[in-house]
Amino acid sequence: MKRIKNLFKLLKGNRLLLIPVILLTIIHRLTYSYVPLFTEVLLQKLEVYMNGSVEGDPVNLPNIILNFINNNTDIINIVLSIVIALILWQAMRYIFLYFENLLKGVLSENVGRKTRLESYDHIQNLSYEYHNNVDSGDLIQRVTSDIDLTKEFLSYRLMDLIGLFSSLVFGTYQMYFVNQTIMIVSLAMIPLIAASSIIYFKKVDVLFQEVEAKEAELMVVIQENISASKVVRTFANERYEMAKLEEKNASYKKSEIKAGKMVALYWGLMDTLMFLQYMVVILIGIHYAKNGLMDVSKVASALLLAGMLIWPMRDLGRIINEFGKALVAADRLDDIFNIKNEYIIDGTLTPEIKGHIKFENVSFKFNDDNNYLLKNINFEIKPGETVAIIGKTGSGKTTIINLLLRMYEYEGSITIDGVELKEINKRHLRSKIGTVLQDPFLYSKTVYENIAIANKHASADEILEASKIAAIDRDIKTFQQGYETIVGEQGTTLSGGQKQRVAIARILVSKKPIIIFDDALSALDNKTDLDIRRQLKKSGNNYTNIIITHRMTTAKEVDKIIVINDGVIENIGTHNELSKKKGLYKELWDIQGKLENEFLEMVKEVI
Repeated sequence: MKRIKNLFKLLKGNRLLLIPVILLTIIHRLTYSYVPLFTEVLLQKLEVYMNGSVEGDPVNLPNIILNFINNNTDIINIVLSIVIALILWQAMRYIFLYFENLLKGVLSENVGRKTRLESYDHIQNLSYEYHNNVDSGDLIQRVTSDIDLTKEFLSYRLMDLIGLFSSLVFGTYQMYFVNQTIMIVSLAMIPLIAASSIIYFKKVDVLFQEVEAKEAELMVVIQENISASKVVRTFANERYEMAKLEEKNASYKKSEIKAGKMVALYWGLMDTLMFLQYMVVILIGIHYAKNGLMDVSKVASALLLAGMLIWPMRDLGRIINEFGKALVAADRLDDIFNIKNEYIIDGTLTPEIKGHIKFENVSFKFNDDNNYLLKNINFEIKPGETVAIIGKTGSGKTTIINLLLRMYEYEGSITIDGVELKEINKRHLRSKIGTVLQDPFLYSKTVYENIAIANKHASADEILEASKIAAIDRDIKTFQQGYETIVGEQGTTLSGGQKQRVAIARILVSKKPIIIFDDALSALDNKTDLDIRRQLKKSGNNYTNIIITHRMTTAKEVDKIIVINDGVIENIGTHNELSKKKGLYKELWDIQGKLENEFLEMVKEVI
């Protein structure tokens, strides 16, 4: 019941639309139950005309239709009146059917649109830690095919189920007035079908869960390969990736075939039972007609109505299949919705941020780890300062930045301009901090749009100025279409250095008081690196700059260097101070010291 509740939860906001759809579905089956009776009245009238026999029991058609037919005495006019009445009846039915299908489509798209937006919005608001550990291919499947499965069931298969029960009810009602024995025979198989359907559902539900899991694994491999196609080609790894895909594909195929066998077995068995049941009904009808217990018109009507009781049960297997798939899909969506939104824990303050940052006794560890990654971190960055954070790989440099962005919860105190970070609204905080990553993400848009996306109100002059400071303007002008050049997906048409410089220009346009360069100058040569930092100083913008770098020549020019080693602050100072003090920085500088002459040459060129 909990799983069913999760599925029907997706109808929230569209339940009022569900009412007319259900009513039209019931009306559709109700009106159809009268259609066989037109054949009965036609055969009855022809039998009276041809044999001169007395007219049998009245047909259970509405009085207005019977009166319209009985107003005529000539057989030709009677037949024409029956044909006209049937045409008008069917025309009315098709009008109802049109609106039924129209509203089903509207309901389906409304549920799909709403669920897609809600799931996408929820995923966007999940924690940084969650996104670091989830497969994007699996998420894509959940917000696409899983939503399609649920909306299709709720809008179409659910209505088919209501239609099935409506057919049984109205068919039984009409059959009651035709022949009660045939009615009982037509309904006799329902308990057996219901019991076998429950057993079938339990079996097939497990199989569909396996199919969904295998499909998700396949989607992950496909998504990873498409995203990393350049890397695959670089390492000539196509055969390995094809083998990996084939393994997942074969596993998915195996699970599909396994489920398919169960489906085929059930449907084959049900079809056999349905045909046997209908054959029994035919034999009873022949027996009654031969022995004069039923008119031919009644037998024909009974056989047509028996179809309303027997054939809909064949659709039960298809409905169960879709129900099983929809339940599995709804479970997968519910798994996402049950993950806590990161903004449940959030501050309320929206102070003006100038860039005065202070860490006091800050420690951090992941929830699933007892070892602290950061231990008693203490440092201060004043507004307008340029600070470099140096340390070995895995020492906690990027974690410090993530704490500053409130991607993780921390122990101790972090303040910006005297306000505790935990008290500041996360969205407000992040809107004031610009981050340039080592491998920045660019959209499949023009270069101009990629820069302007951070500030939709930026003027063309501001875009141009930011590009010059980021040392990308000259490169852009060499492109055939300049700033209107379309950047490939994720910026694949640009070099690593060009991508980083476009990302730097984008951050400069955003005019954020704090800018973080997370190894974002790594793809640049020393001269371009130095040129950008010098241009940033000359621009007159009083940014607080935090630079994470492994390049000593980059760290040398900053106002302050923070050295982190194994999760603790080892030293803080300028290049001149730290290069003479025993520790990690001096070791790194000694290794890269041979670049000093090159650095001095660069300074001369810039000057």
